[in-house]
Amino acid sequence: MLVIGHMTIDELEFPGVSRISPGGPPTFCSTYLKQAGFIVKPISVIGVDFKPALRPYEELGIDLTGVKVEESCRTTRFRIRYDESMSRKLWLLSRCRDIKLSDITVNDDAVVINPVAGEVSWGLVEAIRERARLVSIDLQGFTRRFLSDGLVINDNSRNIIELALTHSDVVKVSADEVNHEVKHVKDKVLVVSMGGNLAKMYTNGKVYWFDGNVKVNVVDPTGAGDVLICSLTGYLKMGLNPLDAFIKAVALATVRVTVNGPFGRIDPWLLDQVTGELSRLVRYSEA
Repeated sequence: MLVIGHMTIDELEFPGVSRISPGGPPTFCSTYLKQAGFIVKPISVIGVDFKPALRPYEELGIDLTGVKVEESCRTTRFRIRYDESMSRKLWLLSRCRDIKLSDITVNDDAVVINPVAGEVSWGLVEAIRERARLVSIDLQGFTRRFLSDGLVINDNSRNIIELALTHSDVVKVSADEVNHEVKHVKDKVLVVSMGGNLAKMYTNGKVYWFDGNVKVNVVDPTGAGDVLICSLTGYLKMGLNPLDAFIKAVALATVRVTVNGPFGRIDPWLLDQVTGELSRLVRYSEA
């Protein structure tokens, strides 16, 4: 599986503690999905300031041949500030250049397009769609706008979900990025992530949700949404039906928040337990 988007440097601020860490969708998807048995290849553009952070990826055996070091820009960098409830605000501090078609070799039949700062154009999405069998899009990097001080806000148009669905098989959007009612979804998959309230999935004229929650110790929610869309894509590529893939993906994203940073080790027993609980909680209705 290819994951396309900027790898980032994240300045993380939690109540009482701060740290700087590698981040971005190619990071979280490659490190956490590897623990679930998937092989993920990051496709990204970074600055030379990221090079010292590459060693842990190499030690994990992650293929970095799709990561280009760009001398002309600094790595995309965010300040991410969490409050006591783990709600967050983001500021964009620096941004590397856009990702271009010449940066990408589509040598896998599954591609996740997951930008964070508008680095992927819709024209590039169309070109990728022509080259891959299974395409997923996370809309976060398409809906974000940046104020003069770098503060990130969401400013999506009403038709952006429909636009994404025309160019992909799977779309993921966060609840705070949806400002209108989701329409009927037939042969595609649309997932709405809802933080502590887990997620909903729309597909084949039905909507699936969880009647309750799963209690875990939330340590670091960064990248959970990335793990959700990437693992859902991976399970669909394996041939799982959308419901089973959805349950497994939500479980992996849920367990991800229990460990720190992009290189934490998830507990396999906890993953199995959460998967079982979610299987019992899932419900559906006609959309």
